[in-house]
Amino acid sequence: MVVMSTKPVAAPIGQQDVPPAASPEERIDFLKQSIEFTEGSIRAYDTKSQIALAAFVLSMSPLWSMLSATCPNAASRPIVIVLLAAFICTIMCYCFVLWPIAPLQELLEKARAKGLFYIHDPVTAGSSYAERLKELELEPEPELTAETLKLSFIRSRKGRRFKYALWATGGVLRLRVCDVPDAAEMCLKGRIASSE
Repeated sequence: MVVMSTKPVAAPIGQQDVPPAASPEERIDFLKQSIEFTEGSIRAYDTKSQIALAAFVLSMSPLWSMLSATCPNAASRPIVIVLLAAFICTIMCYCFVLWPIAPLQELLEKARAKGLFYIHDPVTAGSSYAERLKELELEPEPELTAETLKLSFIRSRKGRRFKYALWATGGVLRLRVCDVPDAAEMCLKGRIASSE
């Protein structure tokens, strides 16, 4: 049988409450995991945007069917033009999430990175790239830090763009909800007036 002690556990005398410093291997492992997590978040924003875009576009088909069924001349109504413009703007917002983002160069000014993760011009960098990789073996931390900063910037931008697209979707859906009864009512009034 195991008996637990009720005495409080205290730190040994003479040691301060200073957390141990991370070793270089632990810091590099942390940066690698941070890069993987951030890349996954970026991919998730892209995937969410694609799914939401497809669902949004498909949800507008029943709306047009309802408008056409209740009012044969729905396309001539001014609110339909506003709805169509809002629809196109929302589609553009979702596409803007998928648009590539260039990281700010100010993020990398103080980093000692040499830009080994993303090669701007592979033709000119081909001869010196192997030598630059040998330098990386000595100190990979600045490169990983710079890549983490770039990816974090991209993730925050994509997140902001995705929120804008969601707000635009909410706006269009709100406009659609406000528009359909008014359009149906106007069509019914037009039919009654034309039959008299």
